[in-house]
Amino acid sequence: MAVTIKNSNNNNKILNKSNISLIKNSKLVRNNTNAPLYSYEGGDGFQCVKIILKPNQSIRADAGSMNYMNSNIEISTQTGSLVSAIVRTLSATSFFYNIFTNKGKENAHINLSGINPGNIGAFYIPKGQSLNLVSSSYICSTPNLEITTDVRMGGLLTGYGITYVKIYAKDSDGIVWGAAFGNVIEKIIKPGDSLIIDNGVIMGFEANIEIKTNVMRGFTSMFFSGEGLVSKITNNNNKNLKMFLQSRSKTAYLDYLKNKLVSKK
Repeated sequence: MAVTIKNSNNNNKILNKSNISLIKNSKLVRNNTNAPLYSYEGGDGFQCVKIILKPNQSIRADAGSMNYMNSNIEISTQTGSLVSAIVRTLSATSFFYNIFTNKGKENAHINLSGINPGNIGAFYIPKGQSLNLVSSSYICSTPNLEITTDVRMGGLLTGYGITYVKIYAKDSDGIVWGAAFGNVIEKIIKPGDSLIIDNGVIMGFEANIEIKTNVMRGFTSMFFSGEGLVSKITNNNNKNLKMFLQSRSKTAYLDYLKNKLVSKK
């Protein structure tokens, strides 16, 4: 399913087709004749995405992400190749994935969500580019996008493991939906600039970005600042790079809950 983004009435481009972009307003793809229309339900903090499928249109989703759907939508559970299925499990996505297809003669809708208590981001991926998402974020995507795994050894320190879900637009543009812990924040890193990020708030990044994990400088900062391990992203390219962050640290929240539970024993 190729994604064609049209221009708005004021002749400004809805999305820059050369870059991965966070779609900040779902209405911006309303004139798109190929990508499915969508809206958000559930309210801030507990969002789910409602996708409108035209007749014979499909959406690919992680197993267990469907909340409800029209009865004329059919589900096909697949693995792809055995190798790709095994690789997907390394990034904590399911061995199986589902293809939901509208077999009716009229538009039908399906509601999907992730496991994070937060909002959802829709990401436009141009042909030939890849986006990495932390394993708990991936919800669904247009079926033309390839879902594999990207191994990053630094993930052992960041608290997300060593793998990320890699979404690759091999043959045509596509859209992927991901769940944030909190809200989605888009950060642009200009050429020559650097950004230091608390590891717990990383949601996604362009697959060609190099991330270096460090500790805060100085003995006092390292042990008493409460910041712990951080990631430094430096843009050594000649174009802007994008990082996508979550407004809350999932690892910090889980540590808080663990401490509270232990203290009550």
